[in-house]
Amino acid sequence: MTVPTDDIPSEVVDLSTAFAALDGLPNQERVRIAMQIAAQFLEYAAFEMALEQSAGDVSEIIHMAARLDQAARRIDENTLPTRSGHDLRKI
Repeated sequence: MTVPTDDIPSEVVDLSTAFAALDGLPNQERVRIAMQIAAQFLEYAAFEMALEQSAGDVSEIIHMAARLDQAARRIDENTLPTRSGHDLRKI
């Protein structure tokens, strides 16, 4: 990771197993799952900060998580099979 983690315990930031598992997946699935995991981390952070931070800060994090989750879902929608000449997403 390129995020500075000097002040975070190594057992919390060691994502090597998760990254190794993701690396074995096809690209679109890898991207979708990574985005969904990131959204879950953001939701977790929002939940944990809810008692100590302003509602505006918490809602901003929740909004980020929702946007990330929506983007991941669009990846799924964009991979729907189509019949010749028909876009199944428009049905």
